[in-house]
Parts: sequence; C-alpha cells; structure tokens
Amino acid sequence: MLKKMFLCVSLSLGLIYSSKSQVINFEDLSLPPDSFWNGSDFSGGFNSGIYAHFPNNFVDYGGGITAWDGFSYSNKLNDSLQDFNNMYSCFAGLQLINSTVFGVSFNSIDWMTNDVIPTEVSFTVPAIPQSIFITNSAYTALTIRNGDSFSKKFGGVTGNDPDWFKLDIIGYNDTLVTDTVHFYLADYSYTDSLMDYIIKDWTEVNLTTLGQITKLDFVLSSSDTGAYGMNTPAFFCFDNLNCNFITNVTENVNGLFNFYPNPTTAQVYFNKIVNNLKIYNLSGEVIYSKPGNISSIDLTDFNSGIYFIKMNVDGIEINKKIIKK
Repeated sequence: MLKKMFLCVSLSLGLIYSSKSQVINFEDLSLPPDSFWNGSDFSGGFNSGIYAHFPNNFVDYGGGITAWDGFSYSNKLNDSLQDFNNMYSCFAGLQLINSTVFGVSFNSIDWMTNDVIPTEVSFTVPAIPQSIFITNSAYTALTIRNGDSFSKKFGGVTGNDPDWFKLDIIGYNDTLVTDTVHFYLADYSYTDSLMDYIIKDWTEVNLTTLGQITKLDFVLSSSDTGAYGMNTPAFFCFDNLNCNFITNVTENVNGLFNFYPNPTTAQVYFNKIVNNLKIYNLSGEVIYSKPGNISSIDLTDFNSGIYFIKMNVDGIEINKKIIKK
C-alpha cells in the first residue's frame, strides 16, 4: 500500500531526497484460502511492494522430500497444531487488519559451522525502515511451550530454566552494519516465572534506529542450542514492513530554496515565501510555529544551539538545520 510521497532534506549534506513511504504487507501476492507459497516453483524468491525482494531457496530431493529456507508467504491461521507442517501458520491465529497475507522467515543452519544463516531482504533503492509487525510461527511457539523429541520445553521440568528465543533485526548499508534491533519472541529468563511469555499477538517493532539501509537481515537465536546448532524451530512470521524509500537525489538544493545567514545571531531571511513553518529543538519538540506568507524569522530570543525548521515552499515540504549563535 503506497501511503504518501514526500521530500526530506539531508540536514548534514544539503541534499534533497525524493522519497516514497510504503508498507510492504504482501497484499500484492495472491493465495487460495488456507495456503502458502514456499518456493516450489523454483523462482528463487518473490518481490513485494515496489522495491523489496525476499529470496527463497527450495530443494526437491525426490520421493516427496523437499526443503526450503529464506522467505515464504502464507495466510494459514492454525494456532493449535504442533506439527512441522504447521510452520506456515502464525501463532496470532488471525491476520492484521487489511492484510490477509503475511511473510514467514526460516533460518537454515550452516552444517560446516552449525551457525544460523540469516534471511535477508534486499532493496533496489535505499530504505529507511520505520517498523515491522512480528509474531511467532505456530509450530515454533507450541514447540517452545510443550517441547518435542528435538527441542526442549522452555523452562524445563521445574519451569525455572532461564530459556529465551530471540530475533535480531540487522540493518546494512551495503556492507556496513547500521544498527541491530533485538526482539524476544519468547523469554523465560525472569526470576518470577509468572512473567515468562511467548509472543502470540502481532507486535509492532520499531526499526527507526537502523537508519538508511540497503539490506535487512533476520537472525534467530535460542538458549536451546546444542552441538549441532539451535534446536528451537527457526521460524517466525512478519507483516507490514513500513519503510521510506529514497528514489531520487537532487543536489544543489540552493537552486530550489535558500536562507541566510546560517549560523545566525538574530534574523533569518528566505529567498522564497514560506508557509506552515515550524521550528523544532533537538528533542523533537515544536517550539515555534507560524502559518504562512513568511519571508523571515527572528531568532534573537532563542538559546544558542541547533534547531530544525520544517516549512512548505512552493507546495514542497522542506526540512533544514539552522544554528543559533
């Protein structure tokens, strides 16, 4: 769902970026009721939204034996069946509003090192992720709750084992890690076992600390890890990945709009008439606003420091940094 278009200004570089805000909710992918796609068409992955690619590796060993890793998508909602074939169902047991299809991620294991292999979303243009909704796969959540022949019941026999199941969401700008967001899909590490939990509801996770990225990695880890790697089934479900996508860069911002002097001790003048002006402090609080027909502003009474000005110029929203001496 394409939500809006806007212009944001790089405050440090003086560049104008034309951007699109988009929620990737997989509604551009069609499925029959109570079904899934897992790459069995050997397409190697799928695209959703305008700029995001979700890779998939599907292998057919013959004799009805297949395997996949990476990403799939599904609309299955069985939250009560603890079975490997129920890996495509979300533990929430329902979809998000206006989103019938959701993504499923599966981390495979590197059999040489026994390390978890990240699943990775790539973008064709730079992205600034805002948030994503996460829940457990029903198969994983029920295995955590009950255990099976391969995986332990979290909490152990007494219920006091400090077990956990964690998702790391890692932003990459090319090869540079921008930041990592940690989200616990299950946590039994509390001293008071009544606080132990397994995520069931769709839960929004804030991704703004990742900044501008070109790739997004997902890595699962668990306290239930043995000599051959993680024993907890490495699935989770996700939906509504909200990103701002940078689609164009225009240098020479002064050709469109300029103001002076900056830094300033008092008056600031604009080379175009400005409307809907707001000034923000470093905490993001609006400390001054004026509706329209503005050719200058007076910062005499402002404390020395850095401020950000948001304003409308010729129908375009512009953001600028200004320094008060």
